[in-house]
Amino acid sequence: MNAPRKIANRILGIAAAVAVMSPPFPDADAQAVGSAGPAKIPRIALALSGGGARGLAHVGVLKVLDEMRIPIACVAGTSMGSIVGATFAAGTTPEAMEKFVVAADWDKVFRDQPPREEISVRRKKYDYETLFAPEFGVKDGGLALPKGVLSGVSIESFFRELTTPAFGITDFNKLRIPFRAMATDIETGQSIVLDHGSLAQAMRASMSVPGAMSPVEIDGRLLVDGGIANNLPIEVARKLCDAEAVIAVNISTPPLTRKEITSALSVVGQLINFLGKDTVDKQLQNLKPGDVLIAPDLGDISAGTFDRSKDAIRIGEEATREAADKLKRYSIAPEQYAAVRARQIAEPKALGTVQEIRVEGVSRTNPDVAKDLVETKPGEPLSEEKIAADLRRIYGRGDYESVTYRIIGDATGPRAMVIQPTEKSYGPDYLRFGLGLASDLQGDNQFNALVQYRKTWVNSLGAEWVTEAQVGQDTHLTSEFYQPFSATEPWFVAPNVAIGQQSRGVFVNGQKVATYLIGVGEAGVDLGAVLGTWGELRVGPVWSKVFARVDTGSPVLPEIRQTTAGIRANLFVDQTNYAWFPTDGFGANASGYAAFTGMGSAQSYQKLEGTVRYAKSWGPHTLQLNAAGGTGFGSNMPAYETFTLGGPLRLSGYRVNEFSGQEYWFGRAMFYDRVIALPDLIGSGVFAGVSAEIGKIKDRFDQGASPGTLWSGSVFLGADTFAGPGFLGFGFGGGGNWSLYLLLGSPK
Repeated sequence: MNAPRKIANRILGIAAAVAVMSPPFPDADAQAVGSAGPAKIPRIALALSGGGARGLAHVGVLKVLDEMRIPIACVAGTSMGSIVGATFAAGTTPEAMEKFVVAADWDKVFRDQPPREEISVRRKKYDYETLFAPEFGVKDGGLALPKGVLSGVSIESFFRELTTPAFGITDFNKLRIPFRAMATDIETGQSIVLDHGSLAQAMRASMSVPGAMSPVEIDGRLLVDGGIANNLPIEVARKLCDAEAVIAVNISTPPLTRKEITSALSVVGQLINFLGKDTVDKQLQNLKPGDVLIAPDLGDISAGTFDRSKDAIRIGEEATREAADKLKRYSIAPEQYAAVRARQIAEPKALGTVQEIRVEGVSRTNPDVAKDLVETKPGEPLSEEKIAADLRRIYGRGDYESVTYRIIGDATGPRAMVIQPTEKSYGPDYLRFGLGLASDLQGDNQFNALVQYRKTWVNSLGAEWVTEAQVGQDTHLTSEFYQPFSATEPWFVAPNVAIGQQSRGVFVNGQKVATYLIGVGEAGVDLGAVLGTWGELRVGPVWSKVFARVDTGSPVLPEIRQTTAGIRANLFVDQTNYAWFPTDGFGANASGYAAFTGMGSAQSYQKLEGTVRYAKSWGPHTLQLNAAGGTGFGSNMPAYETFTLGGPLRLSGYRVNEFSGQEYWFGRAMFYDRVIALPDLIGSGVFAGVSAEIGKIKDRFDQGASPGTLWSGSVFLGADTFAGPGFLGFGFGGGGNWSLYLLLGSPK
């Protein structure tokens, strides 16, 4: 019994020795289908490293591997390597992938905020106040910040589009090519291999750079960029399909120079680079004789230069062709490769329909409020584009760190779309600060500092309590309780109180002769309706105590102590894509007030004022048109209700509020170009522009003659930043009037 076994073992040993001495896989040209059947198809694993935009070179690598007919049995990737790898594993060809990434609007992909047209009206209104963009949470007696600058709502939507052929697959072994994504547990530092769940969510977790993007919670773990713990998953790829060889693509990211380390995020990025290099060095020690390492030299292409995707892809192709001698041993015959790829390529899947849409996973917010923002309807064909817009709209309320969805059920039974918002961990109470400055560089300066405290979800209907305190030229303390009538209806009631004092210059013949102080204590109740995401209408009674007097200078205007009471109304419409330098859209504001002695007012009068604006762009050029007007209907309204004109972009050649009266009209045309694009985190850009302005004011309160039609213009540099708008300009007007002005923030 032992002799036959020894003979068999010796024969197997001789066969193994012959195999070792021979090339493992002949060149494709030498392969043929003979009587013994086709040549063996090698099991090749692909390991793709992270590297941000540099990782787009992976697409070029895949293109050449496809040309050389190198079969890929499984893929593991980290960060950008996981994105390219998951897309390939889902069934997308390298050529289709290249078209997709080259055509992508990367600024939009990495823009966390939804289009401004889709955010809630209340948030839009805050854009015109003296508030900085950062919002702090008030929690446990201190201030809290979000876990990342970006939440990844738009990014995850982009990933879902990339991987539509794999829609509905939650086991990564069942993808057209088995796949693994690498992430890091931020709590323990442990390397995590993601093999199931939402493919798009796994991709986002794998590239969530700490500080820049919020961590992703999967299976109870808080996950961030996989490059921290394993930036080149060679051994994970090898084990995934028991590979005979691994093709490892290392997109090395050179360390930043001292000049390039300019922010906290760049410091974090540098640390990740060092950690990633350390893990890559350790993984490279696992390479075996049959493995192939491809290391594209990407030069000055950085992790953030997504606009150079074509260059990165080309360099990836070149580096792979340079490794052709090592790769060709794994090439297989054309008919064999065609059969392999036929099984691996998949067309995008239709999402089908669902019989139900529901919101789950929220505790302090009301799911009906979020669901009311969903325009996708049960029974209608689903589209990723429309669902993405729904999720952005929900995110635009400002209550959530992220919003995702999943489809449950299958074709044999009822299906439902489950939307899963993640509530802000640092909410529901928020604090914002602001600063506004204005100067005509002639000694007339304005300064305002503001703090806003916003308490959200006071009850299940979404009530908010907002209190603001401002000191400076316009000092006030205001508080409003905003109470919707229901979770899904537009109606609300908003009782409010305010106390404050505003100072205004008084001018005679262009010279400032006095400062007029207007002190007001006010209480009112507004009844209103939210008009979707584009506007708000409110109306209600208001009672005010007014004390207006001249503080310094000549008593041109009278001292007034009186009560005014009446009905006020306000219409706010905003469909511009930016508040201060819009390139598209329209907006309008209209406010009216009627005082009645029957309500306790010292006198009866009426006041109406309105503005409209429209912006249109042609390439980099934008034209913005504004028109405004106001009237007291000849009702002899009090001096403190005066309309004003004069100052930057409201007759720029004249002093701030130089003209005041009971009636006015004004028009302005602005033309500007964005000369410097700013990252979305900082703002929209720096602009150079000109303005042409015309206006007229009548029935002046200083008893002076109305100046007739006034014209003015300006040239300016402007910036739209996280701290609000900024303007530096030169204004000119009739009669040789001119001014220099500087504005920072919204100094009102």
